[in-house]
Amino acid sequence: MIPLMICALVSMSVADTSLDREVSNLEYSRTIYVIENGPKLNVTSGQSKVISRRGGTVTLPCRIQRDPQLTSISTMRIKWTKDTADFLKEVKVFVAAGHRNKSYGTFQGRVHLQRSSPMDASLVMKDLTLDDYGTYRCEVMDGLEDDTAVVSLELEGNILSGLV
Repeated sequence: MIPLMICALVSMSVADTSLDREVSNLEYSRTIYVIENGPKLNVTSGQSKVISRRGGTVTLPCRIQRDPQLTSISTMRIKWTKDTADFLKEVKVFVAAGHRNKSYGTFQGRVHLQRSSPMDASLVMKDLTLDDYGTYRCEVMDGLEDDTAVVSLELEGNILSGLV
């Protein structure tokens, strides 16, 4: 193998240099293409707006698509937050990692993950109040990969119902 490589190197060094002179007169331009394999984790809501009624139960959709080469599903972290009215902050609603989960503030005892499949991160919220109206974010983190889906919750019906 080594003698063959030596012969190739010698033949390249003895090759006709007229081609080199012609090529040196040409201007070079090079286009470099960067090919990315695409996202290894993709989070989608399927619908941008969900409508429900005060006192009702709603499911905020969130589906996960992931590259099977990523780490075990049990290492995924799912975090639901709600944007404040001025969109300057996020309020924690629910966090799940593996079999552990935690709900926050006024959402305690009212929210849980639907988990109809391992790739379902939809949030079920019951006993809806007027304060639940707003924009929610489903963020999924899997190792170094992460993605977010956004869903708006709108409430319909008479605001004064039940106050008589």
